[in-house]
Amino acid sequence: MKERIQNRRLSLLMLLVLLAGSVSFARAQSGQMSLQQCVQYGLTKNKGLLKSKLEIDRANEKRTETRSEYLPQVNGTISFQDNLKLQTSILPGELIGQPGTQVPVQFGTKYNTSAGIDAKQVIYNQSLIYGMKLTKQSTKVSEINARKTEEQLIYDIASAYYAAQISFTQKKLVESNLGQIDSLFKITQIQFENDAAKQLDLDKLTVNKTNLQTELITITASYEQQLMLLKYYMGMPLDEAIEIAAINIDEQSATIIDTKSLNSTDLELIQAQREIYSVTLQQIRAGYLPSLSLSFQSSVQNMQNNLRMFDKNAKWFPTSYVGLNLSIPIFDGLAKNSRVKQTKIQLEQSVLEEEYLAENLKMQRDNANNTLKANQAALTSQKSNIDLAQKVYAVTQAQFIGGIATVTDLVNAETSLRDAQTNYLKALVQVKLGELDLIKSTGNIRTLN
Repeated sequence: MKERIQNRRLSLLMLLVLLAGSVSFARAQSGQMSLQQCVQYGLTKNKGLLKSKLEIDRANEKRTETRSEYLPQVNGTISFQDNLKLQTSILPGELIGQPGTQVPVQFGTKYNTSAGIDAKQVIYNQSLIYGMKLTKQSTKVSEINARKTEEQLIYDIASAYYAAQISFTQKKLVESNLGQIDSLFKITQIQFENDAAKQLDLDKLTVNKTNLQTELITITASYEQQLMLLKYYMGMPLDEAIEIAAINIDEQSATIIDTKSLNSTDLELIQAQREIYSVTLQQIRAGYLPSLSLSFQSSVQNMQNNLRMFDKNAKWFPTSYVGLNLSIPIFDGLAKNSRVKQTKIQLEQSVLEEEYLAENLKMQRDNANNTLKANQAALTSQKSNIDLAQKVYAVTQAQFIGGIATVTDLVNAETSLRDAQTNYLKALVQVKLGELDLIKSTGNIRTLN
């Protein structure tokens, strides 16, 4: 009777120790960043994305520059000339009553000063008109490129976030398992002190604990590296602290993804580039057309032999003109004809490239969808396996407390549970990345924003 009471007390004591050593997963805390928060941060801080957006500003300025060619072009000129030696001309002697001779004479003044203004206005130039359309289309290409960079950034951030999240969850699981081992060690220590366990049992637990500690070091290092990569993609200072939430492995549900849509920025980019080729073709052909411009010039000139051009008695002689300039292309050695043929080839290549890309994108979407289904099936299987491993571990743990199961039985059950947890997390990360690939292949990666 006394021995039975002592065994009950020992079992109760072991149960209290075990409960004290158990670890539960915490919910996401307020200081932890969600995937959406990381993406939002990256969209405002990533240097590569900011650079691509600056390219849009540059394209807009290029449009302004091209548009300016159709606006008046005005230039002012000021000239001062000191004729150190006046040019000598030869006149026939007949002009001064000396027939048969040549008379050297010098015309002009020592100092010549002039100031004027030149203006030119394009009236008609079809090439310039198409040039403005080209810069508008180039701006559209820059916008699509920026959107493509943004989508790739979202994908990179999400991939790094999921990898770090899985490692963080695995780290928490190992820490929880270490807590369980510590509790088991304390229980076994109590049993050993009461001659209910052997030194070998304590040694087995010590070996298992050392293995877990080594695994924790490796996982922690991997987790820190993944956090660094995540911060790099986000544009966050690498020395700044960041926390992410662990995954609750008991609350995983499939993400609903629209697999019918195909909104590809790559396709948009090819279509926009083809439009550039089309406008370029029109611009080249417009080079065969005449161009018309209006020019105006007005100036004043002072000529004298002393430096008194600003004297009130100095004389300034005005001159001005206005004119129309018509430029008519006649023959350019077939240069424009060759450029037209080259651009037509680029248009044909663009059509083929779009068809090829559309087929490739459809193949990627179908492959991503099939891969995701396979990964989801594997995850479901691993979830059943982890549930079974947890059940076996709980039963073995109860039997160990009751003195039925040995330490070896409990360590084996714990190892099986840990393996099941690891396999489940591996399957889970494949599902997460598979969902990400499918979302990207359908062109809906921005839904993660």
